[in-house]
Amino acid sequence: MLKDKKVCITGAASGIGRATAIAMGKSECRLFLTDIDEDGLNKTVDVITGAGGEVLLARAFDVGDYQAMRAFAADVHQRYGALDILINVAGVALFSQIEDMCHRDWEKVISVNLWGVVHGLECFVPEMIRAGRGGYIVSVSSTAGIIGLPWHAVYAGTKHALVGMSESLRYDLKKHNIGISVVCPGAVNTGLVQSVQINADQAATDKSRKLFLKIAISPDKVADQIIGAIRTRKFMVITSWDIKLFYFVKKYCFPVYHLVMMTLSRLMDKTLKRNT
Repeated sequence: MLKDKKVCITGAASGIGRATAIAMGKSECRLFLTDIDEDGLNKTVDVITGAGGEVLLARAFDVGDYQAMRAFAADVHQRYGALDILINVAGVALFSQIEDMCHRDWEKVISVNLWGVVHGLECFVPEMIRAGRGGYIVSVSSTAGIIGLPWHAVYAGTKHALVGMSESLRYDLKKHNIGISVVCPGAVNTGLVQSVQINADQAATDKSRKLFLKIAISPDKVADQIIGAIRTRKFMVITSWDIKLFYFVKKYCFPVYHLVMMTLSRLMDKTLKRNT
């Protein structure tokens, strides 16, 4: 099913993006990879090609830069034609109370997490439609895309947007035989754990990171679930059982969910003391 498919993956330098790119390479896909981290991207390419995989084009740029994405897509289309699969993984995170955020914080997260996905859709999907061969689109959202976690206002906003966009596209693109999956990972051990900006007390932040890593799953497991979703055309992928349970409680027992969220909010406010 995946052999020789032309696949573009953003955020391919590390974490879920790298794991998915490597897994796709092993499935004999023909890959187009991008990430803002050029060194990390080159390492991903080396791993894939060293194992006999095929990377047709890899380029480092910011997915939030529309002109850069447009130029990348133009090169792909001119040399290789329309994609078969687009996988939007690139993302950044910020955990903060709103009074501790500046405008640039909002801009940075929205530029990558939301505009980066929009740019990929805008630049690649119309050509997929014109090619008339069908295809598949995967966007990596987050637990924060289905649950409004405390301290996640801008991050949750972008990730909820991906879930909503994916649901609309699920129906809009069905007539073109283009399938849609939206992936909502829980805790995953990626570089984002260390790079995420948390506007809070440093000691409490470090302790939270260590706790997060204890329950985190590997990016390889998420990559396997992404490939499984493409094969079975599964719309929503929630990567861990605890998040599935929490989402179930939100939908069917909201008073319990509300109580848990209020308690979690108070706990975070108490332990992650605001910077002064």
